[in-house]
Amino acid sequence: GPGRSLSLQVVGSMDAHPSRYCATVRVQRPRQEIIEDLSYMVRELLIQFYKSTRFKPTRIIFYRDGVPEGQLPQILHYELLAIRDACIKLEKDYQPGITYIVVQKRHHTRLFCADKNERV
Repeated sequence: GPGRSLSLQVVGSMDAHPSRYCATVRVQRPRQEIIEDLSYMVRELLIQFYKSTRFKPTRIIFYRDGVPEGQLPQILHYELLAIRDACIKLEKDYQPGITYIVVQKRHHTRLFCADKNERV
């Protein structure tokens, strides 16, 4: 009903072998599909990653769930800019590669990288 809010999390791995994780949590309005504080959340996770490893990631792989198909272009645009903004706020010239993957349920699609050198 009115006044209700939604808790959302962004989780990041804290090492190069994805075995340690850190989360940042926010509350926002229900039915608000865009993660409003994403830039700040990603920045917090990048700082934690740096504290854990003493280096900044050269690539960010962002898995996103809960994106309505009709809103994908707007959400992708906003959230990609937010991730870039988080990187630039840490260091002016910090521009890691970003892979944005939207996860959807109830499908049977399998994707593979054709070039072995580009596998993550």
